[in-house]
Amino acid sequence: MSLETLYNKVSEAISSLDFARIWPGFGPLKFALYNDETCFFDGRYIEKTDEFCANTSICFHGEQIAIWMVQQDLDLAVLTSKIVHEMFHGYQHILGWDCWPNELEALYRYEYDAENLSLKLRENELLLALLDGEDASALQELLAHRKRRSMRFPYEFSYESKVEEIEGTANYVEWQVLKQLDEAKARELETGMRSLMTKPEYLFPIRISSYYAGALMINALLGAGRYCFAAASRPVILSVLKDVDPSQGDFPGKAEVTRQISGAVEAFHRETDAIVCSAVEKNQVVLNGPLELAGVNVYNARFHLGYLTSTYFLMVRQGEEDKLLQGNFVLRMQDEHTIATVYRWD
Repeated sequence: MSLETLYNKVSEAISSLDFARIWPGFGPLKFALYNDETCFFDGRYIEKTDEFCANTSICFHGEQIAIWMVQQDLDLAVLTSKIVHEMFHGYQHILGWDCWPNELEALYRYEYDAENLSLKLRENELLLALLDGEDASALQELLAHRKRRSMRFPYEFSYESKVEEIEGTANYVEWQVLKQLDEAKARELETGMRSLMTKPEYLFPIRISSYYAGALMINALLGAGRYCFAAASRPVILSVLKDVDPSQGDFPGKAEVTRQISGAVEAFHRETDAIVCSAVEKNQVVLNGPLELAGVNVYNARFHLGYLTSTYFLMVRQGEEDKLLQGNFVLRMQDEHTIATVYRWD
């Protein structure tokens, strides 16, 4: 299917949506579909530039738009929901949301602590219980655990919550779009949440796990009347804990969950080491530094023992311009912002 044909089908699906039911105040933005060779935007083919990288929202010719790279056939309702997800990121930029996480800093600073993550896994169980209509005691326990984590692991909790606020709200929007376009696909999304969120391995890398957790947090807080759609420029997920009592005791089976999480942390680091060692041994050097790091694919990026990984693309700064490299890469870092060596990772 051509980009133009697909664009027209997505446009028609978007025009059928009741945006007021998705998120009051939010409306559709322009969007572009692109592939390796070309780009279709606003009813016509345009030149594809390095601005079109990944699936996100960008400022293009002075306006915020959503962009999506067409790599595989997706169900139309699913594709539309994901493009509206990216539109919502544009909406966040337009309104000036002030809770964006520092992703590169987090790659260095976030610690995978078994105590923190065992409580987070319990929170996921409670979020799913609230999705099933559990009573207020589940929300009370959920917020108490989150308050405890915010006090004991302030950096990690702050990072998770900011990702939940930015990506979780966009995932909530994606979920609501599916409910309007295809209820069966919406149920599939919910089934995916249920099958993944209580598994220890789902917490690695931590950023990915925050998508569903954030969407379910919005759902739970809305159900309890504790989320305000008008709170556009502050992190509501963080601020909702202001008056929460953190005295909730440990949950049943916590020791076993913590043991499982400890094993999962070790497995995650071993996997990262294996990725790095494989790339370094193959020694397919793409660039030698020092080079300024401009960006990686933060969705599933990893950092361990001085090495960063990035899938699909890498951005390096050369003078006043950013250079885009396409592919999977392992970066040996000189410091937090400086690349020593770039290896291709097959």
